Amino acid sequence: MNKRDRLIGLLLILSLLFFQYLWLLFYVLLFVVLGILIFDTRYDRYALVMMVLVLLLYVGIKFMFYETYLVPSKSMLPVLNNNVTVRGEKWRYGGIYLSAIKEWPLVTIFTRSSQYRTGKFAAADRVKMIGFWKPVRNDILVYYAPRDSSCIHIDRCVGLPGDVVSVREGRAIVNGVPREEDRALKLRYMAYFSDFLAFRKVCKELGLFLNSDDYSVSEDAVYLALDQPTLDSLRRHNVTDSLVFRQRGEAWREVFLAGECDWNFQDWGPYKLPYKGMRVELTPRNRKLYDAILRGPERVKNPDSLTSYVFEKDYYFMLGDNRGNALDSRFLGPIPSCCIEARVLLSSP
Repeated sequence: MNKRDRLIGLLLILSLLFFQYLWLLFYVLLFVVLGILIFDTRYDRYALVMMVLVLLLYVGIKFMFYETYLVPSKSMLPVLNNNVTVRGEKWRYGGIYLSAIKEWPLVTIFTRSSQYRTGKFAAADRVKMIGFWKPVRNDILVYYAPRDSSCIHIDRCVGLPGDVVSVREGRAIVNGVPREEDRALKLRYMAYFSDFLAFRKVCKELGLFLNSDDYSVSEDAVYLALDQPTLDSLRRHNVTDSLVFRQRGEAWREVFLAGECDWNFQDWGPYKLPYKGMRVELTPRNRKLYDAILRGPERVKNPDSLTSYVFEKDYYFMLGDNRGNALDSRFLGPIPSCCIEARVLLSSP
């Protein structure tokens, strides 16, 4: 192998290190091909082998192991800022592939089709690799939603298959127990008060300073970021007329099962997440809860004629840490396992 071949190999390896920049890889390969055509007309087997190996490595890493994602919203503040790039670990749950390779003989052996998708990416557009593990509670996951499959979502997994999940004032209750991690979340509340001096005195005692970070709506109302202990303390002091959890950004969206169950972004559930093999006797109440899933991810053609059903997929409940500005399972509904693409890898502080 001469110096030129070693230089080509080095360039290809460097491009592999920046594999998320697909355009960089293509430019390097184009440079290699043009170099061979201009400076050497003979068959260059070393350069050709290097190009093939790098392409195989790129495809393997991109589709099976790791991929980079742009955080699409403020749903996970303060853990993840929007418009930042994060690395996702795909091999645990199985990466989602494009349909261009769906018909390859070796690919079909190791894939299962996601025959549920609607919207911009139709059912035939994607297949999913077989994963080795199931999602774990509190993992931050990259997923597609059956109700909004045109883009990715990044949220925290709060409920597992079989759990009974509800949301009260933005904080999750799983199997009847308030989620401990939610106690430390600072959520936005609108505080209404009649006696400003008494209200201000209690705020100072609790360490709540009405500074420029708090937006005063009027003379008798103010926005406050409160964790659960501070919220409870403020209510015990009885200096507010009311404390209302505020939804911003996604408040205009329709809440999942809002019409059927009269749920809203503040008070959602309780809802039992289906798991693979779970049998339900379809009563009028169950039909309201599960009809959207039966017609959507489960792809049941005529669910009205069924008296019982056995679910074919596991379902998970996702919530953004920034509950007041998150497009999560309260709006998108439970997320089937075949929609989950990767686990976000957080860098150590």
